[in-house]
Amino acid sequence: MIIDVLDKNEAFNKIYKHLLKNDSVTKDFIQMIKEREKNYPTGMDLSVIGKDIPNIAIPHTEPYCVKKTGIVAVKLKRKIKFNNMIDPDKELFVKFLFVILNSGDGEQTDILAHIMDFVTKDSNIKDFFNINTTEEIYNYLKKNFYKE
Repeated sequence: MIIDVLDKNEAFNKIYKHLLKNDSVTKDFIQMIKEREKNYPTGMDLSVIGKDIPNIAIPHTEPYCVKKTGIVAVKLKRKIKFNNMIDPDKELFVKFLFVILNSGDGEQTDILAHIMDFVTKDSNIKDFFNINTTEEIYNYLKKNFYKE
């Protein structure tokens, strides 16, 4: 998914509408993701991995708001502000979201670990962040995300 938004609330609204239309989340999802992001920020500074790697955010909710487990990869056409998960008072400009959909207990940690492995160990991660179509993002993730 590639979206053009001005802030994280607008991003969450667009993502929510898409997921609700696909029967992937409940109506509680939108309130929960905004509330959770406010209380537990998910922005990640990836400058420690590489100079040209954009920052990401990994928003998520509680399982009761989700009907299907997975990850929604969202490229942002412009950078938007998220607070840093390590230092919540610090804002980061984020260019990519990995929205975790966890419909069962314990899944979130495994999914988060896979995301971290992907962004830190994929030698072509710069190429991934430069992809400009939803289909190419999907195909790249399908091929490279779950490497065992």
